[in-house]
Amino acid sequence: MESLSLRRYSAQTTSHRHDHAQLVLPLDGPLEIDVAGAARRLQPGWVCIIAPGERHDFSADPDLPFLTQDAHWLPPALFECPFQPLNGDQQRYLAFMRPLLERGQAPLGMGELWLRLLGKGRGISPRLTRVLAHMDANLSQPLTTAELAAVACLGISRFNQLFASELGTSPALYLQRRRLGRAQDLLRLTGLAIGEVAARVGYQSQAAFSQRFLKALGETPSAWRRHHGGAGLPSANGEQPGR
Repeated sequence: MESLSLRRYSAQTTSHRHDHAQLVLPLDGPLEIDVAGAARRLQPGWVCIIAPGERHDFSADPDLPFLTQDAHWLPPALFECPFQPLNGDQQRYLAFMRPLLERGQAPLGMGELWLRLLGKGRGISPRLTRVLAHMDANLSQPLTTAELAAVACLGISRFNQLFASELGTSPALYLQRRRLGRAQDLLRLTGLAIGEVAARVGYQSQAAFSQRFLKALGETPSAWRRHHGGAGLPSANGEQPGR
């Protein structure tokens, strides 16, 4: 889940928290936001970084657009301060992304590239880089913490500690979010039947997959597909998806 979107906020102050990390970037005007007790009138050219579980209070002119990114992980350097300025390369890439998002034409992987650009020069350790690549290549398999720790050449306890330190979450929760992110891509970009999508992201039961998807995203896979541009795609067996 590295979803990028353009959003607008209410002039009334809203407070909430969520179990994923989030970036918020003003585009045309300021955002009033308080994160972890630090309040800021955030202007264009800055990014607000919200850690998983962190309460944040915010308000803005409802006519102003903001780029928001929900992410299952962030480069560790981004957690050093909740408010950070964008450099020239980052501002140019932001200007490149905006019209694509406005037209609904953002290419797959653009959000991940944006995160890497924000954290350029400070990445995660090579051990965890191997683990994340192994996860992505084997999302259909029943991956265990012991297997992932072995890929990192670490004991389970040390692996869990390193993972939490560098990615801000547990291996199991990261993997769950990665599976759901891949499922969203498959639902939106292919006509695969829901059961096949479930199998490709590691769920043996379509019912279990649908239940987890609904809990995480607030919609069933079929409803999510209809609302995100995948409803017209034929499935592999010729049926309309989600039926």
